[in-house]
Amino acid sequence: MIQCVGSRDNARPYCSRICCSTAVKNAIKLAEKNPKINITILYRDIRTYGFLEEYYQRARDTGITFLRYEEDAKPEVAEADGALSITIGDPILANKVVINPDLLVLAPAIVPPESNEKISKMLKAPLNQNKFFLEAHVKLRPVDFATEGVFLAGMAHNPKTIDETISQAMAAAARACTIISSDKYAAESIVSSVNQDVCAGCGICETVCPYSAPKIIFKNGRKVSEVNIALCKGCGNCACSCPSGAMEQLGFKYRQESCMLEAALEAIAE
Repeated sequence: MIQCVGSRDNARPYCSRICCSTAVKNAIKLAEKNPKINITILYRDIRTYGFLEEYYQRARDTGITFLRYEEDAKPEVAEADGALSITIGDPILANKVVINPDLLVLAPAIVPPESNEKISKMLKAPLNQNKFFLEAHVKLRPVDFATEGVFLAGMAHNPKTIDETISQAMAAAARACTIISSDKYAAESIVSSVNQDVCAGCGICETVCPYSAPKIIFKNGRKVSEVNIALCKGCGNCACSCPSGAMEQLGFKYRQESCMLEAALEAIAE
């Protein structure tokens, strides 16, 4: 068994997390069924984290062989006359080791689907550098997105075990229930508001909003902006970008801001 195939390198620097524990568990099962079998696991780092460390201890007691290899000295697999051979450098023996297996098992990287980028743009849900979905806050909102009403769990978030996936899925379901169990949805109080009498319908607000809250509509024969307050996060991009001054934030309108500044300047002067 060869671990970290196509992972923990420059292309995919992350660990797939389930490979080591699964390989060790499968090796133990095979050894239990056939005590005469010889199993060798080629690894970079054994990561049977948490309570799964017991698998590794049991595997060593069972007689399963573990050989470590470096990133710049990966195992070389060759075929001759229908037979496989694997050459690996053993750092302890400081020599090459050749293995002729009857069966070769690879542990490939867990790769996010290409559709993640399309879904990310559709839901306004960010991706991390490895193209997995990124939560709103790793500690405060671990199953939420910045976009309200959209939650994540499992390998959409990152490679993880079944136990971790179930726990995260239960958390996501509980978060969704807080919304669907209420008769009304309470939006943020600080949201954008547009004065449609002044709005020129230029569409700049629609372009700069990361949450797709403003939309250009036809009203009374002219184009104007309309804000979906359920989507608005009060970031202020639209208010800053509006050339006509029609877009403002509730609680931070121009007149309110001017009054606060004037009061502050008067207090400083006194």
